[in-house]
Parts: sequence; structure tokens; C-alpha cells
Amino acid sequence: MANAYNGEIDIELYFKKYPMRVNMDVIAQFQTETGKDFMHVAIKSINAYNKSRSADSVFERAELMTKAVSMLDAAHLFYLAAKEKDSTVTFEEIQEAVLLDGPVEKMVLFEGNEKLVRSYPLAFAELVTFCTLGAVDSVKKS
Repeated sequence: MANAYNGEIDIELYFKKYPMRVNMDVIAQFQTETGKDFMHVAIKSINAYNKSRSADSVFERAELMTKAVSMLDAAHLFYLAAKEKDSTVTFEEIQEAVLLDGPVEKMVLFEGNEKLVRSYPLAFAELVTFCTLGAVDSVKKS
């Protein structure tokens, strides 16, 4: 289980929980591999998420969210963050999970049960929100 106070969070990609950690090394690698500023992409994704909450359909939500974050950018960040916690995670595994999650929330049959698949842009928004805000709770720290 991830410890938020150590900069760790569990993100589910196609029904598998990946413990992830985003630190300055991950941010620098993301920027090197994508050529994009991490904070710009993060804030763009968070803003798109907030706007998409009032979308009339899942497709309108997907359009707003995918304008903010591409599948490849999401796969890069998920991979780099997951690799911080588990060196056996491969980029191909993360790419496949992002592809299977897709840009639209949907119900699928998984292991005999109907389950909701959260879209990769929503998982990305969750991760970058955590990165920018950190652990948020009501416990007073001394």
C-alpha cells in the first residue's frame, strides 16, 4: 500500500493497482522523454478534469480530457512513476493498460463481472493532482 506522506499513491490501470511515486527524477525524465513541461501538462489536465465534470456525455468528457493529455504522455508518466516502486514494470505493460483503459469510461466484463473502467485521462488527473497537492487530509500534523 502506498504511503501518501512518502509521495506514494496507488493508481489503478485496467484493474491492476500500481504503486507509484513521483519525485524530481520522474519529473525530469518525463520532461526529457516527452519534451513537455510536467507542471504545464499537470495543470492542463487538472483544469480539463474540472471542466469535464459538467460535460453532457462521456464522449464530450473524453474530448476535453484527451486535449489535455495524450495516451503516450500518460503512459510515460505512469511508467516512470510505477518504475520508482517496482523495477519489473515495463513500458509495454503500462502502454497496454492505458490502451485498454482508453479515453472513455465504460462498463466491461472482467473476470465474469461487469466493472467500470476508468479512462486513462481520469487516472492521469488523479496522479498529477496528487503530485501538485500532495496528501490531503484533516489530520493535524505536529
